[in-house]
Parts: sequence; C-alpha cells; structure tokens
Amino acid sequence: MSKSTEEIKTKLSIQAAHEQINPLDLLDDVAYLDTKDIQRCWTSDHYMPWWNTGASGGAAWPWMGAALARTTKLAIGTGVTAPILRYHPAIVAQVFATLAFMFPQRVFLGVGRGEALNEVPAGNRWPTNKEKFERLKESIKIIKKLWTEDWVTYNGEYYFVKDSKLYTKPSYLIPIYVAGLGKQSAQLAGEEGDGFVTNELDTNKIKDILFPAVKKGCAKSQKNYEQLEKILFIPASYDKDKEKAIESIRFWRGSMIKAFFDVDVHDPRKIEENGQVIDDDSLEKKLFIISNEEEGIKKLKPYLDIGFTEIVFTNSSPDRRQFVDIVTRLSDIINNQ
Repeated sequence: MSKSTEEIKTKLSIQAAHEQINPLDLLDDVAYLDTKDIQRCWTSDHYMPWWNTGASGGAAWPWMGAALARTTKLAIGTGVTAPILRYHPAIVAQVFATLAFMFPQRVFLGVGRGEALNEVPAGNRWPTNKEKFERLKESIKIIKKLWTEDWVTYNGEYYFVKDSKLYTKPSYLIPIYVAGLGKQSAQLAGEEGDGFVTNELDTNKIKDILFPAVKKGCAKSQKNYEQLEKILFIPASYDKDKEKAIESIRFWRGSMIKAFFDVDVHDPRKIEENGQVIDDDSLEKKLFIISNEEEGIKKLKPYLDIGFTEIVFTNSSPDRRQFVDIVTRLSDIINNQ
C-alpha cells in the first residue's frame, strides 16, 4: 500500500447513525470528531430504522444544522438522502443551499434511490426500480438547476417546477455523491456526481461491475475517473473484547440483507425478524469488527487496493470515542506507508 506524494490520501470518516443513536448523543459525537483528525461526518437520513429493538429515529436535517453549529472544521452531509418521494427535490435543494450558505465549504449531499422502510411508512407507494432510478435522475437535475440558475421551470416525467427560484443560494458548488448497489446508479454517479457511494462489500463485484460502470459514466460526461471520489460505507465496531464488539453491531443485521434495499419490506419489526438469520460469524467476516489496529489494517487493505478514496464507518462500538481514536491512528498508518 505504498503511496506516491501525488496520490490523494484516503479519508477515514464516521457516519452519525440516527437509527441506533439518539440525536443529542450524536451531537456529542460530532463535537468529539471535531477535535480529532476526522474530516467528514456522514449522517443517515431515515424515517424508520433498520432494526426495531433499541432503535432511534432522529431527523437528519435539523440535526445537521445543530451539528454544524456545534463544530468548526468538520464537513457534514447525508449518507444518503432519497430526493424522490417523501422529499421533493426542490425542497432538498433549498435545505442544502441554506446549510451551505451558513456553513461554507462544510456541507455535501449524498443522494440515492431510497428504501421502502423510509418511503412507504411516510405515505408513499413503493415504485419499481426503473421508476426510482428515473426519479433520482430528474431530482439531481432539478437540484443542480436550482443551485445555479435564477428562474427554473422543469417539466419532467415525475417532477414539475414552475418559475422556481432559490433566493438564498449556496456560496459554493455543493458536492453531490450518488449512492448505489448496481450498474445504473454507478454509471449515474460517474455522469452526474462528484463521487460514488456504495455499501456493497463484495470486492469482486465492486472491481468488476460497479467501478467499470462509474468509469463509463465519467467517460460519457468527460470527467476524470481517477479524480472522482469512491466512497465505501461499512458498519464498524471496536472493542478489545471481540465479543463485546460483535454484540454491539448486531443491530445492523437487517441492513445486510440486500433485498430490503429494493423490495417493499418497510416494517423494522419484520426486518429485525429476518435479520436473525445473519449469525455472528457472518458479521465478523463481512463487517469492520476489530479488537486492535493490526486487524483494522488487514480489513481495510482490500478496499484500499481496489481504489476507494474514502471509507465511512458506521460507528456501532460499545465505546464510540474509543473507535474514533483508533480510526485516527489507522488513518495515520495507511496514509504514511
């Protein structure tokens, strides 16, 4: 993993997981992040959680304002917002424009096709994958237009805005990161995004299917694929006692069943019930569960080797500050080898 001086250093970031941690405790978490060498915090943007027992359910947008005001250096954005059903893209554009105006260079937006557990309980039918994808494409266009143009009229297949203007625009170009698990979304990230976000953990699928699709999208929009950010989300837990680390991360078993990202299974009680099939051996094998730095380097290496520029850890540790401390040490190691 030797790195030349020209190479971009790999960011190790933290996700503020509203599904598992209440918003006040998450504010304390970001205040601590701000004192460390962590550059970015991604916040989940959920209406319902991936688990029922012991869950939380804070709203991302008001929390972001409080978190940005509580910190001074940390960049904060969503991982990810679905601007397709419960959120109209014009409102997404306004919210993030306002945050970016108030906190210059510290706000970014992650977007994706969403999950049934957020959209259906909020009063929406669950569309086909094709419709969700088309909605996402239209949403990105509307958001970009509202951020950069004065008067916007847009008449798409799914969205319509007329004589729409954001009077408070962002003070800089807000980065947009497009999330996905398949080729369509990966290509869209290359075409329209500043980066590609995924929680796919299969390195072969990433290397052979997703990254080539991102590259195809970059070529279509005449972007430099090497400069496009490639971001991996992975649930993580650290404790010197491995059993304690595993116990804390069992909360995320439901999110490991990929079908739930596509089909209409929206009740956290049912997701939790189905998640019981994920055993502890699978958790330890697939997720970032460590008891020391050496294990951390070993688990990171395959993802760094295939080209991820940022790893975002969903901090599910028994002691979340201890995990942040070990992440800062891991960052020093991997970026100075």
